[in-house]
Amino acid sequence: MTLSNIQQRIPKRYVLGLLGFFGLFNAFILRANLSIAIVAMVTPMNETTSNNISRIIPAVHNWSTTTQNYILSSYFYTYCLFQVPAGFLATKYGGRILFGGSIGLCAFLTLFTPLCAQAGSGALIFLRLLEGLVSTCVYPALHDIWSKWAPKSDKSTLATFAFSGAYLGTFIILMFGGVIAADWSWEWVFYLSGLFCLVWTAIWFYFTAELPSTHETISEEEAKYIEENRDQAISQIDTIPWKDIFTSLPVWAIIAVHFGTNWSLFLIFNEFPTFLVKSLGFHVDS
Repeated sequence: MTLSNIQQRIPKRYVLGLLGFFGLFNAFILRANLSIAIVAMVTPMNETTSNNISRIIPAVHNWSTTTQNYILSSYFYTYCLFQVPAGFLATKYGGRILFGGSIGLCAFLTLFTPLCAQAGSGALIFLRLLEGLVSTCVYPALHDIWSKWAPKSDKSTLATFAFSGAYLGTFIILMFGGVIAADWSWEWVFYLSGLFCLVWTAIWFYFTAELPSTHETISEEEAKYIEENRDQAISQIDTIPWKDIFTSLPVWAIIAVHFGTNWSLFLIFNEFPTFLVKSLGFHVDS
């Protein structure tokens, strides 16, 4: 059996699910990399030479705790404010371009993190504001993708699998980011994560399509199966019932659940590495 035959046999919606998994994997690495790298940036490091002589390398930046908090939280200012407009963009322009483009652009911006850090905290805050802005499209775009690609019987499985990549990405960067910062330098936390995400972006655009009907290598049977079994698109309405939305108890229940989940997750992003080093005395690489 040739490689082309194997590729033909693999359902393209599963390939999309795998790429979506690594897309969110990368998106959350880009989101959390500064949380671990900033510890190395503001903490003196111990270095052991080949002669077993230890010396202390001064901290690269002498930012106060308040400044560090501004830097770490700046990403989320624009990320939170532009979620709803990002949903409209995903509906209008399609999820494939926005999902891959937002992660790819954020990865490109990440490569400039060391340069902006050298320029000062203001430049770094501005860069993180831009990264948060371009990242707002990630989740709305992925929801739009599954509305077009997932049959009703597979939708929950495909979406859950893809979304789980976010948590693995967070785990990986928090686990290995400190090792990279200690063994190489904190700059390489951003260089490696940015380059890795750019490689994923190229793979994403090469192997995916906006619709099953426009995919070059999908089988006719799978394309027909998806088209006939996916949820039907909701027709456009002239006015949005905002009053009914904001007076709906289920809507507020969902908001409360998301608020609690994201609060705890983003708290881990921003504060956990610093807490381990400053309060519990852990080394950056541990």
